[in-house]
Amino acid sequence: MRGFNNKIKSVYRELKQKEYIQVIKNKLVVTEKGKLLCQAVESQHLLTSAEMTAKWETYLKKIGKREGNQENFINNIKKFIVHLLEAVPNDIEKLNFSDYQVQKEKEAEKSIVGKCPKCGNNIVLKKSFYGCSNYPECKFTLAEHFRKKKLTKTNVKELLEGKETLVKGIKTKDKKSYNAVVKIGEKGYIDFISFSK
Repeated sequence: MRGFNNKIKSVYRELKQKEYIQVIKNKLVVTEKGKLLCQAVESQHLLTSAEMTAKWETYLKKIGKREGNQENFINNIKKFIVHLLEAVPNDIEKLNFSDYQVQKEKEAEKSIVGKCPKCGNNIVLKKSFYGCSNYPECKFTLAEHFRKKKLTKTNVKELLEGKETLVKGIKTKDKKSYNAVVKIGEKGYIDFISFSK
């Protein structure tokens, strides 16, 4: 049973990583991209058929008892995969991507925090840093944290505008808290300017 649970966790991580599902308020939700995948797969009845799965399982048991031929099974699976590779792209072309594109555009707009001080393009939040949308032509990046304190969007906007910004609640090694005024320095890094109350 542990192997099965690990497989489920692996599939879950992959679906989440590829943005087919997401967790919202502790609920698992299928994204627009996930819905498109479901529509594409749904048209392939053999792939979603419980009967097909049962037939495969039955034949695998026969192979285990040396009553079935492993090569025949593998050849049939190969034919099935070739069929899918031919059919699914055609099915995907028939799908309506507009909802997915609108969702991606809204997400992209939400992730924009300001303009790049080097080239003027948008700065967007990546996984753990802010970066220029014009990458790789422009390699400007900005750390998401300053001395282990996560910067607010206001902090980042002010930094990108060339202003000083107040970062509150930075912790020292002995867990004391302080505030600091910072600014993007000449080398493009966040520089400490002064302490603030």
